[in-house]
Amino acid sequence: MHEGFVRVAGVSEIPEGRGRRFEIGNEEVALWHVRGRFYAISNVCAHQHVSALHLGTLDGLTISCPMHGWTYSLETGKSESGDGRVRIFAVSVEGEDVFIEVPTLTR
Repeated sequence: MHEGFVRVAGVSEIPEGRGRRFEIGNEEVALWHVRGRFYAISNVCAHQHVSALHLGTLDGLTISCPMHGWTYSLETGKSESGDGRVRIFAVSVEGEDVFIEVPTLTR
């Protein structure tokens, strides 16, 4: 197990092209499985602070919020449709286990 990371799921629990919501500490995280890789971003949209990015629409490596359509890069967290940004988290896959970086208050 990796220090500073928490196991959230098995690789097979998150189908390709799908997102899933996790709570890690006091933070909601959306974990996406895209092209064999995993990406973790804050689940809360910077536009209206709705916790729904795990339900968004995937287009390449961007996710669109299902509420108002703001899009975010899964790699950088930067909004491609506004000035906002969502937090990104490091992801590690070890065997069949997926780990997400534990959020810290100093970021």
